[in-house]
Amino acid sequence: MLQRLSKKIAIDLGSSRIRIIEVNQLESSVWELSSLEVKSKMLDEAACLVRRKRDKSVIAVGQEALAMRGRLDDSMELVFPIVASRIIDEGAAKALLRHLLKKVFNGLLFNPQVIVTTVAAATSVQQQVLTQLFYDLGFSKVNLIAAPLAAAIGAGVPIADSSGTLLLHMGASHIQFVSIALDSVLFSERTDLAGWRLDQEIVEHLALQDNLLISLEFAERLKHMVLSLANQADRATQKVMGKSITGRNPLELHVGSATLRPAAVFFQTELFAMMRSLLQQLPPELLQDVMGKGVLLTGGFAHIHGLEEALTNEFGMPVALLEESELLALMGASEMMRAGMV
Repeated sequence: MLQRLSKKIAIDLGSSRIRIIEVNQLESSVWELSSLEVKSKMLDEAACLVRRKRDKSVIAVGQEALAMRGRLDDSMELVFPIVASRIIDEGAAKALLRHLLKKVFNGLLFNPQVIVTTVAAATSVQQQVLTQLFYDLGFSKVNLIAAPLAAAIGAGVPIADSSGTLLLHMGASHIQFVSIALDSVLFSERTDLAGWRLDQEIVEHLALQDNLLISLEFAERLKHMVLSLANQADRATQKVMGKSITGRNPLELHVGSATLRPAAVFFQTELFAMMRSLLQQLPPELLQDVMGKGVLLTGGFAHIHGLEEALTNEFGMPVALLEESELLALMGASEMMRAGMV
């Protein structure tokens, strides 16, 4: 009876999205499940809420809150309370997680346990604060795992291998480039020039170049449908409606990959520099091993067009975008909990 009431939860605590799954429902290893099964069992919500500034009362949570972005008056605010494993607003973080966990927990609970993903280089203070947050939410046991390591486990990578694996984990608030071997992250580098920053770069580029002010929501759409890191990309153009910065009338512009090329170059320059920094840290033997294996791409932002081609051209090694890359961290954390490895 008590065993049935006890719940084990895995949480991929991203800055942009929070994915939660009840591990008790996974009777077999995650590698035996289809992506459709994983999606049907998990809760996937935007990692934000909308609240009133005056009294901090919550108006909307998750996807409903995200849909209100850019449409709020001065009395309300959209808050992403946990960014790159840092708790930006504790009250908002607890309110958001309580709301989402209610959707997962049904009925009486006994001894709930959780495993939560973090950034690879989370400081001991960040880990302590994050752990305490989940204890305050009522969990009896809290485990943390680096998201890139969890993603590698979710992909079935042999993380105990001494020869190592290079993994580029790409998210909304940060990108992590790590070397994984001997069941741990041995080396890591990180940049905050990730999905959100690239959205902002697109907004600023169109404002400066074309006198056009667009929303972050539309910039995100252009990032996925138009922008490319490939040198000779010719993707379909998108018609964009926005405000003229200097004039009174709305503007309409057709935006293609060439239009956004400066933003793409700015992004990949930072990305390449971050990756070179890590490669320079590796011992010669490990560098030789990982260069032969290449780089694995995980995370929701890993689908950016032309990334594999750009990395191969720059570093001369194989690059592979893993299937269902945005689910792998949750799957790996779930497997650790299901198999009793934490």
